[in-house]
Amino acid sequence: MNRSTLPLCVLAFLSLQNLSAQDPYFSQFYANRVYLNPAYAGFDPGTTVTLNYRDQWFGLPDGDIGTFSDSYRTYNVTAEMQVPCFLQSDEMNLGFALSGFRDEAGFAPLVTQGFGLAVSYEKQLIPNVVRSRWRRLDLRIGLQTSLMQKSLSGDYFIYSSQLDPVIGLLDAPSSLNLSSPLYPNLTAGIMLRGYHKFSNLRSTLFTVGMTFANVNEPNESLRDAASEVRLPARMTFHFGFTHQITRLKGTVSPIYIAPQFRWDRQANSKLNMQTIGAYILSKGFYSGLFFQYNFPNEKPAPNTPGGGFLTRNTSTLILNAGIDLRSAFDTGKPWRKRDTGILLGITYDVNLSGLTFNNTLGVLEINLRMNFEKDRKKDCGEIGRFELYSGKCPVRF
Repeated sequence: MNRSTLPLCVLAFLSLQNLSAQDPYFSQFYANRVYLNPAYAGFDPGTTVTLNYRDQWFGLPDGDIGTFSDSYRTYNVTAEMQVPCFLQSDEMNLGFALSGFRDEAGFAPLVTQGFGLAVSYEKQLIPNVVRSRWRRLDLRIGLQTSLMQKSLSGDYFIYSSQLDPVIGLLDAPSSLNLSSPLYPNLTAGIMLRGYHKFSNLRSTLFTVGMTFANVNEPNESLRDAASEVRLPARMTFHFGFTHQITRLKGTVSPIYIAPQFRWDRQANSKLNMQTIGAYILSKGFYSGLFFQYNFPNEKPAPNTPGGGFLTRNTSTLILNAGIDLRSAFDTGKPWRKRDTGILLGITYDVNLSGLTFNNTLGVLEINLRMNFEKDRKKDCGEIGRFELYSGKCPVRF
């Protein structure tokens, strides 16, 4: 094996084994619901368009030994539509979602990109019972199929064999352009949603779901002759409930508290992450505080205190807030009567341990969701019409 072939193989192997072992993660996971669980496709009435941008650890030096230049960036756009009253039944809904995705890593980016189509089905298990405290129980299932591609390219690759301890760089930097074939990726999800009413002023809606991502464990190797590199399957469990707080004196809309929990497991628990926190929300705005903790199920490296850089536990404090722009600028009406449907959310992650804030400068995430709700059909009940906070809050779970 000659000098140029050996570093190329080593680079491809390290890039694939270390950088592609886990899926990208969104801190605003309920602001990117189809990515969280395909059963959320078509969740909101009408048509919804969602844009997500994540810039992770932008303070880390990268290929150009600088900050605020290149980091780990993830882009996602989703357009979804709800088809209510499937087969003329007000107990069944269909949902469709088309998503585009791009993830970049570093100054000479390792890029993963593609698009997917998700389909969901919602069935009412317990019908609307007006006189019962247990009002609803709905089942949602979803399936997403995606076509993805991974690539690695750049014009300034330097291999160890090109470096001399005295002279420095011996040869001109090399160019590299590798890409995998298009490969399919399958994700499935299931979700239960229930609605319980304690009184006219107190009610609770809960959601519990499971997502099985990368079910087919696709081969994402960059070189045809190389060994297969499988993207590990990922399991995500998410649970949350929204409870209406008794209307406070002087408020124009009810206030809700929404505790949420998420658990992600991937690559034999090398990613074993829990996220727990809560939202406070009302008409036109929300705010949230979450704590995220990852403890990989692997033994510390020998003779490395604390397990070393790659095995230390990491923890993060997640701060987020959002406002409905349509409500904010609809100044000609009282707040309770203002239009809703264009939500801007911002999240900032403060790394507490492992990669700390001083190392990374944190994580910034921006979300924009636009909902274009059609008028409800008079002859169609629509499953969502008895939502706990339908039309009153900017976020639905």
